[in-house]
This record gives sequence, structure tokens and C-alpha cells, in this order.
Amino acid sequence: MRVKKLLAIAAAVAGVLLYKKVQESEARKTVWSKSTDTVE
Repeated sequence: MRVKKLLAIAAAVAGVLLYKKVQESEARKTVWSKSTDTVE
């Protein structure tokens, strides 16, 4: 029982970290595309 709980916690932590990394990557992409847009 204890192992299952640890695995669930580890999976939740990994999910949160992955989510944050994706958000950071998206934000960086947005900033990069805005700063490299052609000026009209």
C-alpha cells in the first residue's frame, strides 16, 4: 500500500514539473516569435 502511495505522489510531482516546463517553453516561444516578427 505504501509503495502505491509513493508512486502516486511521484507521478503527481512529475506531472506538475512537466506542466511547468511546457508552460515555460510556450512562453519562451511566444516571446521569441514576438521579438522576431517583421516590423511593418
